Amino acid sequence: MTAEVLSIGNEVLSGRTLDTNFQVLARLLEESGARVVGHQAVPDDAAAIAAALALAHSRADLVVCTGGLGPTPDDLTVDAVARALRRRVVRDEAVLADVRARWASMLRAPMPPSNDRQADLPEGAVAWKNPVGSAPGIHLALDEGKHVVLLPGVPEEMRELARLHLAPFVRGASTISVDYCVVRTVGIAESLLEQRLGDVTARLDGAAVAYLPGQGGVDVRITVPGGLDAPARAAWSERARALVRDAAREYVYSEDDRPLEQVVGDLLRERGWRLAVAESCTGGLLGGRITSLAGSSQWFDGGAIVYANEAKTREAGVAPELLAAHGAVSEEVARALARGIAARFGTACGLGVTGIAGPDGGTPEKPVGTVHLAAVTPDGEHHRKLQLRGNRAQVRERAVTFALDLLRRRLLGLPASSTGAIGTPPGEPRAT
Repeated sequence: MTAEVLSIGNEVLSGRTLDTNFQVLARLLEESGARVVGHQAVPDDAAAIAAALALAHSRADLVVCTGGLGPTPDDLTVDAVARALRRRVVRDEAVLADVRARWASMLRAPMPPSNDRQADLPEGAVAWKNPVGSAPGIHLALDEGKHVVLLPGVPEEMRELARLHLAPFVRGASTISVDYCVVRTVGIAESLLEQRLGDVTARLDGAAVAYLPGQGGVDVRITVPGGLDAPARAAWSERARALVRDAAREYVYSEDDRPLEQVVGDLLRERGWRLAVAESCTGGLLGGRITSLAGSSQWFDGGAIVYANEAKTREAGVAPELLAAHGAVSEEVARALARGIAARFGTACGLGVTGIAGPDGGTPEKPVGTVHLAAVTPDGEHHRKLQLRGNRAQVRERAVTFALDLLRRRLLGLPASSTGAIGTPPGEPRAT
């Protein structure tokens, strides 16, 4: 099965909204057995939607559209698709009842008449129940085995509908059974990782190898050959993981789907240690990432946002004299934050983050993107200085990733950083 994604919305086309939906859909479709052959960004314009649909329909078995299913006049997707496919728009009373029930339960107020439009479907379509929003997913089966699926543009709603309905549909309709093994790395650039792995494709009998970079991490995804029985598939996957593991070594943090924060949490739980965090430039993102995990209360106590110098002193016990002597963005203050927050919460481990996320505030000595991290455990301390590139949001997100990795390395007895690590300033010695 081949698939194409249409991202519909003026906000996407203008760049004011980042199109994360396509990234999620492309991965889900490929993992479910559909080969993605195209992607179009389309404005909220009926003629443009029809033209994009016709083009996608000409080259793909499945067209997935996101966006334009809301109740406002600029939400044109249903009408435009129905017109392009020469179908009437009909109101589904069962969907309308669901929309009204959700509105009543969530907002406890009369539903505006405009929301009735979210129960309108192209004739012959099947509605997919939306567990987190009001607009349903819509599936149209066309002639010659072709399909059109309409999903809301709200990322949370799109992801749930895709997971619950789209992925099972594709797995059932596709003749391709795709299996992958994944090794997750952090702190090494994609190009350096590929250089380390070398001719891994040849050593794996031509298997497809994909490098999937994120905020400071790269997943290595290897396609497992089809036609293998379960024991042979497991043996082949272990051989593939071993090749990546031997090449990437200390940069590997997971050989399954566990995110970095889960790996850190598992290491802490195994040792019976708990964690507290003190965050300056990340402003709560580190604590938020940790507490996004169900069960993180088993190893995480809490933290403090210590943005101002006074807060660093009040919440984490950083001496004013230390701040005056070295500045808030320094190794000395990062270490003091990690020690101080652990002492305040009575935890075995602490993480301290301080830096300049930008776009302003940098100096020649401490340019924007300078971040100091410190991790404290009963076995000792790690510090790392980073020089991160990117906008403010990227610097903050990457700082969170590298803070978690610093603690992972401290827990495993690894050095704070390694040769070629991302973010290490030129000429800096290896962190300890």
